[in-house]
Amino acid sequence: MLKLIKQRLVWGLVLMTAVGGWLSNSQAAQAASSKADEVKAAYVMDAKTGQVVYAQNADQQLPIASLSKLMTLYLVERAIERGQIKWTDTVPIQKNVRKMATSATLSVMPMPAKENFTVKELFAATLVGSSNSGAIALGEYVAGSNAKFIKLMNQQAAHWHLDASFISASGLDNTDLTNYNLKLKGTSEQGQNLVSARAVTIIAQHLINDYPEVIDVANQRSVKIHKYTVPTSVEILKGEKSYDPRVPVDGLKTGYTNQAGACLVATYQQNGRRMIATTLGGAWQFTANNNLRLMLKTTERYQSVVPKEINYQIPGTTTKVRLVTKRNTTMWANSKQPLTQTKIALWPLHRTEPNYVAANTAVLKVRLTDPLSGTTQEVVYRTPEALTMLGPLQWATTPAKRTVTTPTGAYAFAK
Repeated sequence: MLKLIKQRLVWGLVLMTAVGGWLSNSQAAQAASSKADEVKAAYVMDAKTGQVVYAQNADQQLPIASLSKLMTLYLVERAIERGQIKWTDTVPIQKNVRKMATSATLSVMPMPAKENFTVKELFAATLVGSSNSGAIALGEYVAGSNAKFIKLMNQQAAHWHLDASFISASGLDNTDLTNYNLKLKGTSEQGQNLVSARAVTIIAQHLINDYPEVIDVANQRSVKIHKYTVPTSVEILKGEKSYDPRVPVDGLKTGYTNQAGACLVATYQQNGRRMIATTLGGAWQFTANNNLRLMLKTTERYQSVVPKEINYQIPGTTTKVRLVTKRNTTMWANSKQPLTQTKIALWPLHRTEPNYVAANTAVLKVRLTDPLSGTTQEVVYRTPEALTMLGPLQWATTPAKRTVTTPTGAYAFAK
């Protein structure tokens, strides 16, 4: 693990879990001392395939602040899909939630009692502007109460097998929620949502894959709701002050509390692929995530890594057989830290009797390991046709230049 952390430091991403380390140049040394690049966890994924291209401290449950709203918005979308609610529905807003909307620090727009808001309006305010009162009101409308909605959040997380524990639809912790009678019964005074970097990235993956129109909503610098202009919290969109044209993004969600630090899920295109990059517990809101995406842009390529067909020499023999897999394996590979390949023989060679291999028999497994993410993928090669190695082992290992009584040499395909 320490070796991997040192390698990442060389590429300019400084992580809070790094202990010691070496630096190969002055630029890396400068990055190591910059708090702008510090994060507690990071995770980058191909949204379509789910391939992980970067992972750091990915499974530790951490505070994620308003990134929690991604789960809230997913459940709103699901309720609409199921016909439980409609975009045009007027959302009932409780007095305590309207009171929260008057807070200068917790609200992005007021919700006076004389005004009504639709599901569509509150969805946009929650996604674009990170409206806390909007998220809570939507949750209560979907489930009937704040407590019931949080139960739905945890049930969905369990269904996806995620490292996540929710006590809030908005991502606010109990130090704020208590003031508005929104503290979930049985939770601590300092209670908060705790979710891993892997888990929140998977939530984002489900949201944008199942409901891709979400990106159109998120990729707005502001939304107009009644007379209120709600600006985006994602200040790395095109036209915003922290926009970086080298690694442009088109959404998705920010988060910040004193306990969580700066959190960000960014979605973007690389090599024509939809990607999701998550950073948790940053000192600055956008820099670490930007630098991580820039590092991967220069080193990651989506390419063919193993062919569909190979000629495989069976271990212990001079015999080569043609093996196939379902398709060419195309995935992200890092030019500086390539995938490692481990070949595992699956078919046992008989030493004292003829060797017959049926069609579609698994003969070889190739395990691909990504050193940056620690993840593996396996490709299994099979026989396209039945194959017989004639005679005992010494026949199969006889060089082709020696006398062999069969017209096909050391082996023949069975008819």
